[in-house]
Amino acid sequence: MDQTGAPPEEADQARTAQEVLREIVTGEFSLTDHHGNAVTDENYRGSWPLIFFGYTHCPDVCPTTLAVVGLVMDALGGDAAKVQPLFITVDPSRDTPEIMADYVAVFHPRIIGLTGSEKQVAAAAQSHRVYYAKVLMFEDDKIIEGEYSMDHGAGLYLMDPQGVYTAVFSPIDTAEEIAAKIREFMSK
Repeated sequence: MDQTGAPPEEADQARTAQEVLREIVTGEFSLTDHHGNAVTDENYRGSWPLIFFGYTHCPDVCPTTLAVVGLVMDALGGDAAKVQPLFITVDPSRDTPEIMADYVAVFHPRIIGLTGSEKQVAAAAQSHRVYYAKVLMFEDDKIIEGEYSMDHGAGLYLMDPQGVYTAVFSPIDTAEEIAAKIREFMSK
């Protein structure tokens, strides 16, 4: 068993998965922040970006995850200054910088909302290996014009100050667990 109590074969698989993710998650993006400024992943070098992909019309996963991000920031105390939470929309046609600004302000003052063109958002999602897709809404077997939701991954990505993938947290991870892991990564 390793430090986590996992059998050696599972620990080896976990390390292998982390190594693969470090190779394929580049974390690159070129987007617009909720203040209207053009930004790239390089703007956040020197901090620990904590990145979540979602959308402001999301009924459950997004507000829940962003609430957890706010709790993580609170749990980090003084170390929170080293972390930059980023919320990247997967619905850029509705999520303008102004809408993103109002939305993220509800969860924590340090969260920055990022949006862009469909192409820019797709490139950002691809560089993080994040799945998302538009889901049309139907009524009586007919598409409801202009109504849709978004299906998307729910991982919370941590990048290191050099922009290298460090970890992905799942919806079952608590704010305290995430904060403890972030502190552990910071101490290495």
